[in-house]
Parts: sequence; structure tokens; C-alpha cells
Amino acid sequence: MESTLQPFIELMNEIYIGSEGKHTFIIDREPGLGVISAVKTISASDASTPTHQGGTTIAAHTGHLKWSLDYALEFYKGKMPEGWNWDDSWTRFNVTDEEWEELQKELNASYHRLITAIKNVNDWSNPMLLKGTLALLPHASYHFGAIKQLILAVKTHEKTAMGLQ
Repeated sequence: MESTLQPFIELMNEIYIGSEGKHTFIIDREPGLGVISAVKTISASDASTPTHQGGTTIAAHTGHLKWSLDYALEFYKGKMPEGWNWDDSWTRFNVTDEEWEELQKELNASYHRLITAIKNVNDWSNPMLLKGTLALLPHASYHFGAIKQLILAVKTHEKTAMGLQ
């Protein structure tokens, strides 16, 4: 199954890590443009800035992605997650500089733990495990797109506020 999973792993890497300068299927071709690199380009203040009243933040999307990776990892450990609340994954809207740096590190670590767990699965006969694994791609793609749009909006707002646009 490893050779069958290799394209999946490559697409996950493309979303989270970025391309390696080769062809891409989901994101821009320039190396290092995945979620993990993208969130490093902004400050904690920008990550905590909603683009409209009641809107979410980059920090919230980043925290949610980290939460979802950790949630998925429970299944690869053979556990049925208990006490996990989807709403709780959206509670971190504002971060300090230290919290933002830590959240980025946690996202990176969670991603690598999950990929290792996926590579170690020997039995893919459970359709829910396979379906849940495949669902990780569109889920991450959606949130990466949202994060990129929020980054653009926050940076545009900053330029407008400074009179540069």
C-alpha cells in the first residue's frame, strides 16, 4: 500500500510544507509556500486580526488545523477520540508573539507525527480509516486557501491604513 499512498503523502506535503520546485497540483510552484511556511510570514498581531466584524483569524485557522491533525492521529493510534469538541478547535482567535511561535511549532510537529502514523498503517481495510485519511486533503486545502486569503486581506488592510494603497 505504500506505493499507493505515496501520491497522497506528496499532496499532503505540498499543502503543509510546499513544493520542492517541481510540478504542483494544488499550490503555487515556488518552494516553501505551504501552510507551515505561509504562517511564518506574518506576525502574531496579524494572525490575530479578523478581516471583518465577527470574522475568524489566521490564528484560529492555524489552531483548527493543528487540532484536526491531532484528532486524526488518535484514529491512527487505534483510539476512538473521546472528549474532543470540534467547537473547541476554534477558540484561539488571538495569540501573543510567544503563543504564535509555539502554535506554528505545534502545527509542524503534529503534521509530521500524522504523516509518520499514516506511513505506518499496514491494514487499510477499514473504509472509515481510508475515507478519513483521504478527507485530510480537501480539509487542509480549504483552510490553506482561507489562510492565504486572510494573509492578503490583513496585508492589504495594513497598506491601506498606512496610506500605501
